[in-house]
Amino acid sequence: MTFSAKYLLGGRLYAGSIFLLCSIAACQPGFASIHLPPNAPEEVRWGAEKLAAALSEKQISEADAKVTVTIGADKTPEDESFVLEKNATAITVRGGGAVGAMYGLLELAEQIHGGTAGAWPEIAASIKPERQRPFLAIRADNIFVHVDPFIFNDVAMWRKYIDMLAQNRFNMIDMHGGFDLNTTGFPNLFPYLITVPEYPKAGDKELQAKNLADFKAIVAYAKSRGVKVALMNYSASVNAPRPANTPPPAPGAPRVFPAPLVPPAQLADYTARATAELIRQVPDLYEIGFRIGETGQPARFFQDSYLKGFSDAKATNLRLYTRSWLTTKEQLEPIAKAATSGFDIEIKYNGEHLGLPYQAMQYQYGTYSYEHYLDVPKDYGIIWQVRADGTHHYWAWENTDFIRRTVHTFKLGDARGFTLEPMTAYYPVSAAVYYRSEEDKKTYDYIWQKHWMWYFGWGRLGYNPELAESTIRRAYSDHFGKAGEPIYNAMQASSTIVPLVYAYRSVGADQRDYSPETETGYAENARTIMGSRRPIPEGLLQYAMNTPEDDRSFVGINTWVMDKIDTMADGRLGPFAVAELLRNASDATKKAIAEIPEMDGRTAREWHLLKTDMLAAAWLGEYHADRIEGLTYFQHGWKTHSDGEYAQATKLLTQSREAWAKLSETVDTVYAPVNNPMRQQRNYEWKSQLPLLEKTDAQATDLWAGRPRGGAKYPSGAQSGPIQFLATDHVDNGGLNVEKLNYIVAPSKKSVTLTCRPSPASGLSRVVLWWKPLPSSSFWRSNDMIENGAGNYVAVVPLTSEGLMYSVEVQESNGNARNFPLVLNETPYRIIPPFAN
Repeated sequence: MTFSAKYLLGGRLYAGSIFLLCSIAACQPGFASIHLPPNAPEEVRWGAEKLAAALSEKQISEADAKVTVTIGADKTPEDESFVLEKNATAITVRGGGAVGAMYGLLELAEQIHGGTAGAWPEIAASIKPERQRPFLAIRADNIFVHVDPFIFNDVAMWRKYIDMLAQNRFNMIDMHGGFDLNTTGFPNLFPYLITVPEYPKAGDKELQAKNLADFKAIVAYAKSRGVKVALMNYSASVNAPRPANTPPPAPGAPRVFPAPLVPPAQLADYTARATAELIRQVPDLYEIGFRIGETGQPARFFQDSYLKGFSDAKATNLRLYTRSWLTTKEQLEPIAKAATSGFDIEIKYNGEHLGLPYQAMQYQYGTYSYEHYLDVPKDYGIIWQVRADGTHHYWAWENTDFIRRTVHTFKLGDARGFTLEPMTAYYPVSAAVYYRSEEDKKTYDYIWQKHWMWYFGWGRLGYNPELAESTIRRAYSDHFGKAGEPIYNAMQASSTIVPLVYAYRSVGADQRDYSPETETGYAENARTIMGSRRPIPEGLLQYAMNTPEDDRSFVGINTWVMDKIDTMADGRLGPFAVAELLRNASDATKKAIAEIPEMDGRTAREWHLLKTDMLAAAWLGEYHADRIEGLTYFQHGWKTHSDGEYAQATKLLTQSREAWAKLSETVDTVYAPVNNPMRQQRNYEWKSQLPLLEKTDAQATDLWAGRPRGGAKYPSGAQSGPIQFLATDHVDNGGLNVEKLNYIVAPSKKSVTLTCRPSPASGLSRVVLWWKPLPSSSFWRSNDMIENGAGNYVAVVPLTSEGLMYSVEVQESNGNARNFPLVLNETPYRIIPPFAN
């Protein structure tokens, strides 16, 4: 069949050219007439199959439908863009490239599936024209390569996983490893995949052949779905692999390191040969990477190994990438200059946790944050590595507002995009190991199938952060029928809880420091206070010594109490505001769950597991809300001798333990005892924390009896009675607001004038500018802003090519205070980007 069409070429529309188009109906009877260019790539044909299925669902005859697809030749990332047009009853999908055409077909299939029924003219009339382009060039799933069992060997799983990623607009699988689920070690991947004849002891040749064949099949299948594959090898040393199914070492047992299979002096040569062979065997790889900081090797080693392997293999299109963890920009710049095909650096977004939807970790976090990597000029691309698996291990999660906000921040540093750890990164893929009952074990084959909403939210909003909320809600209705709407509401509420718990109770920035889903907030096993490397204090009051993830937007319990005693205004969100947010989210979750109708069959089984997760989050929110308030009353009452606050504190601590008991009843009856080697939790059950809580809370009596008597010295103005609450001690902003928060850079670029217009509810006492040079290692500073006579406030601060981060604190004479921008609504600081001198 021959059709006249417009088509995309190099980003422009051209008319009148002739395409020889074929109908997939010719090879797939019963599907509607969908006209594709000849020899359409596999990803386009797969998208057409999805569209054909949607048309078949609406019982549209193949003779009636009119859908034409054209494929342009745009460069990345515009090759993933598409235009969806209609002319009367004719629909045209114009892809900037093959992947864009696939996305356009998926969009059209989604509209048809969720739209009206009827004849083709009615369906065509309901189609909404679209013009979409990827917001981010890289939208990666950061999965880890488990070595026991070797995860590449389950090719059938990978096909399902890749289909799911492509459907959700992920365009890269960022594979890191190897990773041993039992020991949490990171063995070198090359001996599992590549035979290097000069080093015959480095791996089993037969296993390498099988593993490599499976890996090649995975890469090829991913390519057929528009998904690139990157592989980062974590280790440089080559040791004998741990035998499969070897029991994990006992907690506290010394680690035993096998003898090296490649002498240290020959590691660079071995790595160069293995790299070159991997490139030859898998030419469709998009990136090959390595870690520097934790390998014990200098930066020069990677030029002599990986870059030499690139050169030997004559790789001209393959990119190189690494992580910023435990290395410096100065060490990486020579590699970036030598990597002629492109070099990317993955930077931890917020340490190894997902707490707040912006780059929150600043001065005290060191290499857990972005340091000086945003400076310009730079010879590398940036990919934000979202280490979400430190926070989320078990419970289903998807909060649309959180994801939208986070996605917009991925542009910081002119980054190329993000790579997101899934919940299976450090945990088993098989669903059966997570649950007790045989019925629950059989609900899913793979645990990531339970987390479909996680992938849907991050992938779709990563591609288009303005995606209509109705589209996301419809995904829940597609999955759960009439129950979809209240389930969506419950999910939105419950998914605010665990991130906020971590954000306020940040025991540590490393995933090995804290597991907020399974821990009480007492750091029995934590190594140090976050970022400071100081030992963590023991006992009941440890909880009140918290330092939030972003201590410029949130204030910990002990600091808030001292500010209150000293009558110091503080615009940060304090303990009662955080407790209010947690309690409101818990109540909203339970209310939405109560509205969910009965279900049957598979839907009921899925809902049973999802309901467990959301109720668990709700009880966790209540536990922390009560404990935060209880310890705040205790701290304040202990310092001011308020017996009433002591009574309130002990009541709240009791309620907190009861909430943990409810959490245990909810989770332990469904989940099998879990293993989290990252936190030294073996056969863990939530109820195991109850005796520890009882023991800890029992300290309250002795602590209260031993409080200072009369001789305590407090700063001038210290109050001796109970807490006197202000509006801004809660979530309320007390009528405060800031408008016209702007800046003007001086012509010399040596200073910047910042202005704002505050709107207090009563008498304004102070307007404070908080600012810092943009590098995360820089400290926050403050300047009083001066009124210029027109209701505007002004401050002038120095500026360098590093750029600047700033916010404003407004204080009233009655003590109310609030920081702007509001952390609950948007990123709580504004940015002056770095610039070239």
